Amino acid sequence: MEAILGFQELEEAVKIGFQDSTKLETEEQKKKFEKHSKENKKTDCKARMLLHQCVSAVIFQKISKAESGKHIWDILEQTYGNTGRVKKVRLQSLRRKFELLSMTDQESVCDYFGKIQAIANSMRGYDEQLPDSKVVEKILRTLTPAFDHIVVEIEESKDLDEMTIEEL
Repeated sequence: MEAILGFQELEEAVKIGFQDSTKLETEEQKKKFEKHSKENKKTDCKARMLLHQCVSAVIFQKISKAESGKHIWDILEQTYGNTGRVKKVRLQSLRRKFELLSMTDQESVCDYFGKIQAIANSMRGYDEQLPDSKVVEKILRTLTPAFDHIVVEIEESKDLDEMTIEEL
């Protein structure tokens, strides 16, 4: 979502918001505010519209009554954001999923790679330092026994510390 807001040059408007006219003290400040007020309202409406489009119907219910892009952003950050306890709890949950995940006999290698990639990318989204080498080792360690001969060949012929997931 930050990429979309950044591309549309709305990130600052959403994260910082606009100054409230009631907090202005001098006439000069008020005149300057009025001059930019129309433009600020238009920018805020654009930001709210983008935020509304980027969320599911369930999340939309939480933010639909918000009066500004900043207010929407604050709601989203408090509920789903990468701050404080929410971040720690989600990251802990993802770490557990990552460690417990292993390939089943009915699962294809492609599907298993996709599951691992999804969890790894989510962890990285919460600022977890997860190098490709750790993901590669996890994949090789948790493949079904049917792939043991392939795993041995890969471990013997390649440097696992330098191998990327794409190479694997």
